Amino acid sequence: VISHETYLWLEEADAKESEWKAQLAEERSNVMIDLFGSRDDDENADNNSEGSNEKRQRHDRYETRIKEWTSSHQNSDGFGGISIGDNDDDFVNRSCFPEENYDGNHSENPKVENEHNSENGSITVKYILSEAPGGHGDAIWAASRHVANLFANVKKCRDLLSPILNQDDDDQFIRNGDVDYVQDLSRNPLIGKRVIELGAGAGIPSWSALHCGADLVVCTDQGIADRIRCLAECALRNLEDIEKRTEQSKQFGGEEFNTNNDLNCGIVKVCPYSWGTPIDPILETIQCSNSQQDKELDQVHLFDVVIAADCIYMPDFHEPLLKSIKLLIHRPNKSDHRWGMALLPFALHGNTKDENVWNIVPLAIEMGFEVEVLEGVQLTPQWKNMDMKRGFVNMLRLT
Repeated sequence: VISHETYLWLEEADAKESEWKAQLAEERSNVMIDLFGSRDDDENADNNSEGSNEKRQRHDRYETRIKEWTSSHQNSDGFGGISIGDNDDDFVNRSCFPEENYDGNHSENPKVENEHNSENGSITVKYILSEAPGGHGDAIWAASRHVANLFANVKKCRDLLSPILNQDDDDQFIRNGDVDYVQDLSRNPLIGKRVIELGAGAGIPSWSALHCGADLVVCTDQGIADRIRCLAECALRNLEDIEKRTEQSKQFGGEEFNTNNDLNCGIVKVCPYSWGTPIDPILETIQCSNSQQDKELDQVHLFDVVIAADCIYMPDFHEPLLKSIKLLIHRPNKSDHRWGMALLPFALHGNTKDENVWNIVPLAIEMGFEVEVLEGVQLTPQWKNMDMKRGFVNMLRLT
């Protein structure tokens, strides 16, 4: 899931964090409350029932950090990932479409549970919200839910990815008459595609693409150790779920599972990446994944789909983001004639004038992109009492 270089980077980050904690603990040695706990505390806790309760509570907190989001054909929000209170752990399926259907966790809500059981093609992904400061990776924003939901809906996903379909024999809708036409339309167009997410946060679009059959998924975010560690854990947990589903599908001869998924488990990689910087670390990941270590850049198949969900609300980062997208989108080369594309779903946060955010469109055109403004959709804002505007997702498609 992570490269050796990323592993070493995480080790170095852990060492720095441990050093910082030790220094802070020493400075606060006279404070009664130990901010970080100690091994002695754990040993003492094992020797009394109160301590055992504390350990169980810590274990419960660890387990509850792992959350789920499920796609839906009927509800634009999907299920899960929306907070209803001031506590970050108050995540339920609250939605503005319609309110009466979303009154709690889906496992305790008959209406939602029935929809899960009856929907064909829904997927459930696991995610973890990092507690590390920096950026907005501590929430599942509407733009991420929107694009992940589109991926899981075969028809809508085909419409979304239409500019890059029909580019070779594998993607043609019609090969041998109406039968193949129907079969092709039933397959998720992400099957076999290479996807990268920039500014992933919790990585919901990445995990959705992985569950939908993407051949390679690379999930990136800022170089914050805890953020990358959480993404790596999510990658492993979602891979495990896909492998379990694959085994079950084989037992049933593949007939009990929807055509949204392929039986082949894709490759997923996680790495830190800063927009506007060279993409060498990402290229190394691609080449290692495909045993293409000796290939030149003009022979490497880059990414069919680049995702940057809710990443353009700060205009100062428009140019470096677009520079990275331009480097990562696959373009015809010596070994592959296909084109890639980028998806930029976003809401207007109100931190700057709306026109400043929309200025990314003329900038992208100036940098050589063709830009399409797709129809926006109203989702539920992330937090209770948040302006509905924060839940209205616009979509830019770049080729």
